[in-house]
Amino acid sequence: LINQGVLDGPFTYITSTTDVGSLFKFEPEEGIIAAGGSQTLQISFHSTVLGSFEEEFQFSVAGSPTPAVLTIKGSVTAPSLEFDVDEINFGEISFGFPCMRRCRLTNSSPVPLTFKLRMLDDGTQPAVSSFDQIRKEGDPSWKEGIHFYLKPKEFTINPSQGTILPQGHQDIEVTLCSNTVMDFYQRMLVDLEGFGKEMSALVITARCLVPALRVYPEILLYDECHPNVPYERKFLIANDTDLPGCYGLIPQQRKDNSPVFYSSPKPCGIVQPHSFAEIPVIIEVQTLDRHFTNVL
Repeated sequence: LINQGVLDGPFTYITSTTDVGSLFKFEPEEGIIAAGGSQTLQISFHSTVLGSFEEEFQFSVAGSPTPAVLTIKGSVTAPSLEFDVDEINFGEISFGFPCMRRCRLTNSSPVPLTFKLRMLDDGTQPAVSSFDQIRKEGDPSWKEGIHFYLKPKEFTINPSQGTILPQGHQDIEVTLCSNTVMDFYQRMLVDLEGFGKEMSALVITARCLVPALRVYPEILLYDECHPNVPYERKFLIANDTDLPGCYGLIPQQRKDNSPVFYSSPKPCGIVQPHSFAEIPVIIEVQTLDRHFTNVL
């Protein structure tokens, strides 16, 4: 505001009553400008309405019959944050094996955007990977299955939040470790700070399977054995599928009258696709006779 008169000019901002005008703030709203002097005003605008606008703002000046008028024009556009793919398709994945896919989030808006990513309907209890499971020799989950008190959190997003500068981008890694045999059709949602929730979404699909593993041979023959002497034989676990598999030898529940004790120095492991794993089994015969023992 410039005072072109010869007297001091007190001024006061006349508050706008329009929907868009009420979103503008002026600082200071009142004051006195010395003759021939000026006053710099700071204007702030926080819009909740999309579209073009043209607003007049008035400042009353003491002693002047007409106010000073400032016209502000502009356009408010929605934030534009886009993924570089229409969906993420994991395809067929193996139970308990983390699988990662990448996508890119681009900000084509003229302002920085602060985002937060989250999976719709994902659980909260951490999922169990096969690499962790094979370290749990003798765990009841090998026989009874993994027990969750809460729905498992099967998706991990990295980074899950951040700020993207105008015309900038952020690469996102999405990892799925499924503990559920099912077909997935999930949505990754984008919340934008200052704008709202679910401003964008990306579809994520997958099919979780448990690969069928084969045991060969199905019968281990130890021939003649002496009591309480350890004997070792090996069998193979074959994986003919395109997915990795996880195996675990269930520990023997030994009893006083068990005729044969068995164990393995390598009871748990991973079998890669189209390969096999060699499992040693050590037995100790406790009684004289011909024995048949199932190893699970």
